[in-house]
Amino acid sequence: MNSKRSTASSIRALRAFLNRRRRHPSASAPTAVSLFSGAGLSDMGYCLAGFRLAVHVELKTDRAEIGQANFPESTWIRGDLRVCHERVAEAYRARTDTRLALLAATPPCQGMSSSNPSRGKRSTPEARRHAARNALILEVVPVAKALAPRVIVSENVRQILTLDTEIDGEKLRTLDLLARMLPEYRFFETVIDVADYGVPQRRYRAIVVGVHQDEPWLAEMVEQGRRPWPRPTHSMTGAPRRSRWVTVRQWLEGMAYPPLSSQTLEAARDGHPLHFVPHYDRDRFLLVSSIPPHTGKSAYANDTCPTCGAQPVPEGRAVCHVCQEPMRNRPIVVERGEARLIKGFRSSYRRMPSDQPASTVTTNSSHIGSDNKIHPWEHRVLSILETADLQTVPKFYDWSPALSKGKSYLVRNVVGEAFPTYFAFLHGQVLRGLLLGANRAFSHLARSE
Repeated sequence: MNSKRSTASSIRALRAFLNRRRRHPSASAPTAVSLFSGAGLSDMGYCLAGFRLAVHVELKTDRAEIGQANFPESTWIRGDLRVCHERVAEAYRARTDTRLALLAATPPCQGMSSSNPSRGKRSTPEARRHAARNALILEVVPVAKALAPRVIVSENVRQILTLDTEIDGEKLRTLDLLARMLPEYRFFETVIDVADYGVPQRRYRAIVVGVHQDEPWLAEMVEQGRRPWPRPTHSMTGAPRRSRWVTVRQWLEGMAYPPLSSQTLEAARDGHPLHFVPHYDRDRFLLVSSIPPHTGKSAYANDTCPTCGAQPVPEGRAVCHVCQEPMRNRPIVVERGEARLIKGFRSSYRRMPSDQPASTVTTNSSHIGSDNKIHPWEHRVLSILETADLQTVPKFYDWSPALSKGKSYLVRNVVGEAFPTYFAFLHGQVLRGLLLGANRAFSHLARSE
């Protein structure tokens, strides 16, 4: 297939998904329970794939309020899952007497996230403080024991695959402990990049799927060398038999967002309630606007002195080597008349490369000092609307519980925390096909590595 035509088709498919209407599954649809639900963005993908969400559990009230507005038919339990396992089972049984089809869990991953500066340092005091939080995936066990779901799905950062948990003096990989505690399930695990599914964003995540041993399709799936998640449809090169990744330039140009600029308050806003960005003072705007468009370069590499025009000013300098004035178009601070560079990673204060998918959308998407967060060619970060679209959140999603209280920042945070709705939709489609016994479901599954 022609690569340009293939990319255009991928963009059309995603835009159609974003603009689709909400359809509520029928009373006979396979049921689902969501743990650590957040605002339900991933759950909406399962819903659109034909699952009926019966119960949600979320600790944070502000997230639960947004989620409940979008899943009013579900029973929302606001509290800590570690102390409300029985309430989950009771709430589900009060809703239906059918066997639970899908148990979805997306426990928080603060201690393991790639945005955590202490990642990889698991023996530090900070790491030990996060240990209990990182092992929250094990809280799936009591719910699974009580409701015997046909399939369990958990999404988390990649580090969950190597995380250890200590129990009775024995250190085990957390996922091995999960399998030991739930011997009635066969577990499968992988790491996916959502760009490989047509999402115009690089986002790696671990996917863990537990299939109950009594599922009639389990043995055949294994025999065929298949795995219970969708097969990738895209790749960097478009081969073999895949479409090319959708780049951030192709996506942003295809969506045709009204231009914004952080230079002034007026230029930083548009009529859409989610299409606005922070506006900067003169030096901060100079830092951003000096990065050449479409280059993917960092402000640390800005090499023209804004005072005398000398070029190139050697990298690593906070002052011009000619006029000795501060390089205000680089990330610097001036203290007591002395200028110094702000410490940061190579990905800090950097434009997204135009010829690649967008960098991972995070809760820090409004911060230019975070990883690759500057717009590829406009002088700003991405708006909340643009990040929500990159996370493939359907346009019908109701953000009013946050926006009515002036909490647009909460929307940005919730969007950054979520797993793309579109991948959950694709995953939900293949799982639903397996659960309903569709013979063609195997052809849409990934192959074992």
